[in-house]
Amino acid sequence: MVLSGVMIRETAEGKARFMRLSDLSDLKAGRPPALATGETPEVARALAIQEGDLIVAARGSATDICLATDSVLGAFVSLDLYLVRPNGTKVDPQFLFAFLTLPATQAHFATGKQGSGLARLPKDQLEMIKVPLPPIDTQRMIAGLACSFNEEGEILRKLSDLNFILSREVVARAISAAAATNQKKER
Repeated sequence: MVLSGVMIRETAEGKARFMRLSDLSDLKAGRPPALATGETPEVARALAIQEGDLIVAARGSATDICLATDSVLGAFVSLDLYLVRPNGTKVDPQFLFAFLTLPATQAHFATGKQGSGLARLPKDQLEMIKVPLPPIDTQRMIAGLACSFNEEGEILRKLSDLNFILSREVVARAISAAAATNQKKER
């Protein structure tokens, strides 16, 4: 099931929480988003995010996709997002996430985007995608494999960042030591 997002009517005293396109970037980066608050939407398509849901960017050059995390459960998606609720008896949410983030699937989305500014992925483009459905046990195994590669990639990114910081510190200390040695020789 693919649902379009809803318009946010922000109010300070609103009890409903809303996830926006910018919040999707926070989720992808592993940060809890600062959700907007407002009035509870009164349209039939306004379903609160549940565990196992996927949130898909309706706008942007890339089609960002995230699995719902605890920080967004119970929130509603804004107009620039789609809420995808997989049928848990037919498709594993993590398998669907892995499939939707494949380069070939992303390329398919890119060809269907409309607009010249911030391109929009039409809802029917997302609904019409053909998702292969092996047995649920196989889906879970594939999802686990995809998660393992994602975790490895995250660890490698962190190591690369730390290596960059370490290399800059080593070079800075070498320069400081050389400067101190040079000052002693000049005295």
